[in-house]
Amino acid sequence: MIKLKLFLVQASILFFALILIEGMLRIVNSDMTNYDIEMWRYAKELKQADSLFGHKHIKNKSSILQGVEIKLNSRGMRSDEFKNDEKKILFLGSSISLGWGVELNDSYPQIIQTKLLLDSINYKVLNGSVGNYNTFRYVNNFLDNNDDINPNIIVINYFINDVETLPIGSSNWFLQNSQLIASLTMAYKKLFAKSGLDLKSYYKNLYLEDNPSFIEMNNSLVKLSKYSKKTNTPILLVVIPDIHFLENYPFELIHKKMKNISLDLEFEYHDLLPSLKGISFEKLQIIPGDSHPNAYGHKKMAETLYPILKEVILQ
Repeated sequence: MIKLKLFLVQASILFFALILIEGMLRIVNSDMTNYDIEMWRYAKELKQADSLFGHKHIKNKSSILQGVEIKLNSRGMRSDEFKNDEKKILFLGSSISLGWGVELNDSYPQIIQTKLLLDSINYKVLNGSVGNYNTFRYVNNFLDNNDDINPNIIVINYFINDVETLPIGSSNWFLQNSQLIASLTMAYKKLFAKSGLDLKSYYKNLYLEDNPSFIEMNNSLVKLSKYSKKTNTPILLVVIPDIHFLENYPFELIHKKMKNISLDLEFEYHDLLPSLKGISFEKLQIIPGDSHPNAYGHKKMAETLYPILKEVILQ
């Protein structure tokens, strides 16, 4: 009996200590400057599980994440609503083209929308990008669930890690609802992640033509090419560089490979590296720990992308 009482006392102390730590973490992270926690909140507040793509955006939902509102429309896109008879440019991609960490009007898809309006070009930009997607996910999510949008032009916003195969993650109530559990889980993953990883070798291996990840990525683009030819929809593939290495960029061969793939599939192609090359990471970083480009970076990308897209529209 005494042992049971001692156990209950110790369990109660542990329980209330965990509650206290959870509360303290939420207070500390309320300034929205913890990138990992903000990404955790993004998954919790704006995503729902999907058996094929891992997750999807929740429709008609909004949240303030990292100090910026991300508002999703009735199609789960970070865009205004649209009419079926409007001419549409659909942006597909991941968190960079979503505009993670920047205000909507500062994201490069929305800057392009503004430029189109100023030039009296009557096209609606739809931002179908979803954070933590790869090429397989954003291409096939469009083909399986959103092809009824019937876009007039599709822009693939390709980041160099979009070739990676992403596992379908599992979760539980505690991980979904506790910042303490989420923080411990992320710390554990970082602690046991491979240290000293040679990114150049890592990506060189991923882009080998017999690598399963490369094959999956390439097959997804082939499927999109077939859709393009069937519907007479131009595809513009835009390659986004890794902003960590712009002063001495090591991945130009990957960009050239994606250009060759674009040519083979009869896509239009644009490389955003020249618009950012030589700029320091610190000048483009939003907050410490976040590798997404800030509003300045989005502005630079929009300045070079818009003329290319305008040419596709007018051709």
